Amino acid sequence: FLSVSLAILLANIVALSFPLSSSAFQNEKKKDSQAKKKKEPPTGTPVLWREPADISSRNLLLGPGGEEMKPDLSKVTFVKEETGGYSKKYRVKDARGRVWVAKIGKEAQSETAAVRLVWAVGYVSEINYLAPRVTIDTKGTFENVRFEARPENIDRLDDPWRWATNPFAGKRELQGLKVLMALMENWDLKDDNNRVLYVKGGNELRYIVSDLGTTFGKTG
Repeated sequence: FLSVSLAILLANIVALSFPLSSSAFQNEKKKDSQAKKKKEPPTGTPVLWREPADISSRNLLLGPGGEEMKPDLSKVTFVKEETGGYSKKYRVKDARGRVWVAKIGKEAQSETAAVRLVWAVGYVSEINYLAPRVTIDTKGTFENVRFEARPENIDRLDDPWRWATNPFAGKRELQGLKVLMALMENWDLKDDNNRVLYVKGGNELRYIVSDLGTTFGKTG
């Protein structure tokens, strides 16, 4: 009788242990999968500002992209709608196949101007242009559209950099950027509007204020 009872007890223990082990295994597998999905951020040299030795020669009409990066707007193809932010935005391709984010609305003009001032005094920035009038295939014709470049050699990191904690905290270049934001009346100065751009091959991490659409005062 004792042997039979012991056998039944062992059988129950074995039967109960397998589902528990399987469940634990699945949980561990899920954790490993989630950890793999969240990639480690790339390492590189943080850059916020470079001394501009050529301020007087900088072309404030074309901005940091110059003539070379200008989008070919003879044909603009819609790729997808971009989410987030106040303004309507579309991801598009120009006639040369280069990728851009087209911003439509009030912020387009102020942002294009602000980027040129930020770049002129040495801060790293986006590359953008303003199109007075452009037709986006399947979406329509719009006026005053900002085109912001999405170069293949640059990765945009998911997490924004923070004004309070960053590699430049307490340094003159960061304090200068704060003063510049005040001079341009940027009233939406928050962490979510900042981005880190990783330059592939150059191992450089560019700390930029990505959204400058709310500069030059609040209007409307």
